[in-house]
Amino acid sequence: MRTIKISEEVWQAIANRGKFGETEDDVLRRVFELPLNSIHEGVQTLTGGGGSSCRTPSGRRKTIATQTMSSSIGGNQLHIEFRGGDSSSWELPDRNDKAGIRAVLDKAIQFAKNNGASSPGQTNAVRKALTSEGYHLTK
Repeated sequence: MRTIKISEEVWQAIANRGKFGETEDDVLRRVFELPLNSIHEGVQTLTGGGGSSCRTPSGRRKTIATQTMSSSIGGNQLHIEFRGGDSSSWELPDRNDKAGIRAVLDKAIQFAKNNGASSPGQTNAVRKALTSEGYHLTK
């Protein structure tokens, strides 16, 4: 198992290239054109931004989420809801207001983490909800 420290800029680049459900390892393997089956002993982990992602030696993802979460955009608001009933919404700024987008994203991710969201899976789903609707931070 290896742990690396990366800057926020690199973390965001990995997150932006990721697809829903992918680990950081999956993204980097795709970028570096490495086969999935080259994982050797134990679980390979890449940590950063306060979270971690895991794959077993067989290549299967280890399930970390303990409850279902949905994130969506509607009515100019970002909505997050957990199966247990906890939910919250945030008014979205203009798509060009990077500081406003960052503020909403930070609040939403903190809410998700406070309610048991898995990292990076469910926290990245919050980011994906925003980027899918054109609320980008790195452009």
